[in-house]
Amino acid sequence: MQVFTYPLFYKIILRFGNIPLTLLLILYLIPSVIYVDKDLVLLIPLIISAFLIYFLNKQYITLYKILPYKIIIDDGKLVCSDFLFSAREVIINFDDIEKLKGGIFEGKLHGILKVYDGKNKIYIGFFNKIKNSKLLGTIILSKVSKNVYDEVIKSIVPRASKK
Repeated sequence: MQVFTYPLFYKIILRFGNIPLTLLLILYLIPSVIYVDKDLVLLIPLIISAFLIYFLNKQYITLYKILPYKIIIDDGKLVCSDFLFSAREVIINFDDIEKLKGGIFEGKLHGILKVYDGKNKIYIGFFNKIKNSKLLGTIILSKVSKNVYDEVIKSIVPRASKK
């Protein structure tokens, strides 16, 4: 049994990072709304701020749904728990994994890594900032079916040969 968690700093950033950013954008948005009738040029920062608030919070809502802060690998399965605002626990058997996307599974250094459970139709994601992320990715890759493994290797090899 192996346990993977985020360091405290990243846990705080991933859980609550959108709150101060949204507040700053709202503070910038308020004067634009108040004075837009006096100067139409303020419409541009108003629209940009509104879009940034929308997309930032949309991204965080997606993360809240798929990002567990604790992953346990035990007897051929992933046990994912400690989701934000939820006490749920998601169990994914390695045999049920149909896709591995993002991050190192696509040959990138950064980005969210997604594991798709085809049987339960669930995505689980984690960042490479989780403690021992390389080990976690290696274990997942070594325990998935040959088809999924071959798919990941195909997507990694062309990127590696371009460098």
